[in-house]
Amino acid sequence: MADRDGKIAALHDSTIWRFTAPLRWSGTQLLRVNLLRRSLRLAIGHPDSLGAAFSKAIRIFQREGWQGVRVRIRILLGRDPGSRAGVATPTSVKRKPLPARNSKKVTAHQQNVNIIVCVHNALEDVRRCLEAVLSRTLPPYNLIIVDDGSGPETKSYLEQFVVGQPATLIRNDFATGYARAANTAMKASKGDFVVLLHCDTLVPRRWLDRLIQCANSDEQIGVVGPLSNTASWQSVPNIMNASGDRAENPLPKGWSVDDYANEVARISPRIYPRVGFLNGFCLLIKRKLIEDIGVLDEETFARVDGEENDYCLRATQRDWQLAVADDGYVLHAQSKSYTHERRAELSRLAGEALANKHGHAPIGHSLAITQSHPALQYIRKRCEGIENESSVRHTAAHRFEGKRVLVLLPTTNADAEGGIVLVEAARMGEFGVDVWIANLESHRHLCKRRHPNLSVPVLYLQTADDLTEVAADFDAVIATRYLTVFWMEALKVLIDGPVLGYYVQEFEPDFLSKDSEDYKKALASYTAIPGLRLFTKTAWTREILKNKLGVCPDIVGPSVDVDTHYPTSVMRERNRAIQILAMVGPSTARRAPEGTMRMLRLLSQQFRYRIGITILGIEPNNPQLVSYHRDFPHHCLGELDADAVANALSNADISLTARLPKRWV
Repeated sequence: MADRDGKIAALHDSTIWRFTAPLRWSGTQLLRVNLLRRSLRLAIGHPDSLGAAFSKAIRIFQREGWQGVRVRIRILLGRDPGSRAGVATPTSVKRKPLPARNSKKVTAHQQNVNIIVCVHNALEDVRRCLEAVLSRTLPPYNLIIVDDGSGPETKSYLEQFVVGQPATLIRNDFATGYARAANTAMKASKGDFVVLLHCDTLVPRRWLDRLIQCANSDEQIGVVGPLSNTASWQSVPNIMNASGDRAENPLPKGWSVDDYANEVARISPRIYPRVGFLNGFCLLIKRKLIEDIGVLDEETFARVDGEENDYCLRATQRDWQLAVADDGYVLHAQSKSYTHERRAELSRLAGEALANKHGHAPIGHSLAITQSHPALQYIRKRCEGIENESSVRHTAAHRFEGKRVLVLLPTTNADAEGGIVLVEAARMGEFGVDVWIANLESHRHLCKRRHPNLSVPVLYLQTADDLTEVAADFDAVIATRYLTVFWMEALKVLIDGPVLGYYVQEFEPDFLSKDSEDYKKALASYTAIPGLRLFTKTAWTREILKNKLGVCPDIVGPSVDVDTHYPTSVMRERNRAIQILAMVGPSTARRAPEGTMRMLRLLSQQFRYRIGITILGIEPNNPQLVSYHRDFPHHCLGELDADAVANALSNADISLTARLPKRWV
């Protein structure tokens, strides 16, 4: 940057630059005259537009000065208002396709896999590990067991175990250490994948399929590791305990490893976080990676741990990626014979050996993108709630399974309030509640276009009066907007009719003109039906209703769709530009679209290259966007469906959405 500025300064000080100044000035004036003539011709060509254009130009000049007028002229002529400085604007930016969200379907693997288990005594751990592998792993696979100098009892067990099994036994008469033992098996393996699995692990069903599915999701992924109860940064839900030692994270009381692994898979969005280190207790390694960088370093790490960290560094140095299969979980017993102090000492020795080989800088970089990865933090937070979520689901299913609920939502687009209702309706369906959405037939086409992946069934009514014909089939009918409350007026006379409720998402009169009939209707909606059950998300909304109308709805609390909104797989660089995502919705002044663009323009002027700005909710060729203050660098994603919005949010640091009461519009 400094070098570039120096060259520009030298050019401006040169003789040729000063000599050509009059020519450049003359050319600029001729260009301005030509642009003015073209803009006047365009204005005159539209009936009754010249006076309006002149009046608007005066208003713009009073508000923004000559710069604002020049921007509008460039827009009128179809020029990119930011093109002189290489500014990216909606018309000049090619819209990149947003990545598809990962499916939760588990595909049975077809590639050959060698599962390597190195053993040195610890017979009970070994027995549990091998029996779990056999009973919970789908073929094709071959098990390679390396008996690294075990005693007679373990030796005898292993010899009997491999008989009639898809297993190979390699015996070392004397203990050679983990790295050498693993290398012996890796060199003997021939599969598309190699798994290094510690003998103190317990695998659940479909564990191998999940690891391979992660590895196959990207050609650059060379090594994959699962989540676990104790596996450093892959530990869930906690990394450390209150004493500062590694957390053991025992399974909830009465749960099996399959129970917990199923819950981990249920909540996982399959982010597949890319990290700098993976714990060596369970590593899936691609054959192509082994061919590229070889096997473990058994010389440097013959007497100390750290061979898996070295392997991770060597892989990333060759541009391979390391990924956590966040839908996979493997229980890790880990050695209990070491004290906290002894483990700390072994970790120190391993760290010294690693630093002597690679230096501190690459180790620090890999550690930074692992220990602070937002996706891993998200996953650990989700896992914190696994036991409670399971309890809530079972309780809710016991109380409400089989109940039928009709939600009145006459939506045509993917607005925030309607989207929230749809997500919550889908969650109720997971509890066994038969939830339906009631919409109008006239909205069918737009509703399907805006919500292509809607999982909740929709009942389309010709008119609101048709509600009386279907309401009796439901246990509850819920209004979500003030107009839908009046749909339900005819239902209050039904004998043994449904419970009537009103989901108050905001105090709607604040968004309507006080002189309008809509305002009066919205105000009356909260008390229009005797016995109407009102509920809302926040105490703030309840206080408004209580103070203005004397009604006190129940509070159900805020909600967020944690299954849709989550961090990306890649840890962002610390010194990169802060990414701002802003909603610019021109369909209603309540969204303050022009004010939002003005604010973004001010932010751009103040922070310049330190921020990146992306807008959504309006198409790049929308005439209203042309009239806004858009002469600053930004991208326009257009109007997106719910999944695309979630992807956009995942790549943003700050999300901005303006929402103004009617009296401010």
